[in-house]
Amino acid sequence: MTILSAFAPPRDRRLLKGLMGRSFERLGSAVRDLHGTEQIGYWRGLAQVKRGRSLLSRLVGWWFHFPPAGFYPRMSVTVLRDRLGEVWMRGFGAHDIKTRLRPTEAGARIVRENFGLVEFDLRTGVTDGALTLDVVGMRTLGVPTPRFLWPHLRAEEAHDDGWFRFDIKIDLPWRAPLIHYLGWLEAGAGFGKAGRAI
Repeated sequence: MTILSAFAPPRDRRLLKGLMGRSFERLGSAVRDLHGTEQIGYWRGLAQVKRGRSLLSRLVGWWFHFPPAGFYPRMSVTVLRDRLGEVWMRGFGAHDIKTRLRPTEAGARIVRENFGLVEFDLRTGVTDGALTLDVVGMRTLGVPTPRFLWPHLRAEEAHDDGWFRFDIKIDLPWRAPLIHYLGWLEAGAGFGKAGRAI
């Protein structure tokens, strides 16, 4: 597949659609729906969070405002699209993670996620209809961070029996566990598939 065939038409301003082009259509329908937000999208569901236990893992988790370990039966995701990209607000009970996603250069299929003073370049991919993300760059205060300090990310978002399923695992550079959260979401305020077990 060439870059020209993979790149979406300029008129499509949805973030991942514009970055991934025709590859976006290979994603499961629930993934396309969530990432195809035109202006504002809201999803609710449930999640299980595991956290690393080392002192450094706890400190890094505190810095990034990661939620404590536990089961969250009222997890939510709100996506707001503006002229710069998208704002993602993930609610785990009383704990929120807010990040901004912006596009990078055309055809690169890399999205940039900002966590305040730290931002990551994430390469998008498609495996069996699931969206995958890999860290390919990191900056702190705008300065490139040496590769040996990058976290290890395993991220997959998939369509699962009508649900949007996510499975995100982040380790510190030397593979010490930082956070692992997984769960299911559906659009709107309802819980039409209550009873999903993790």
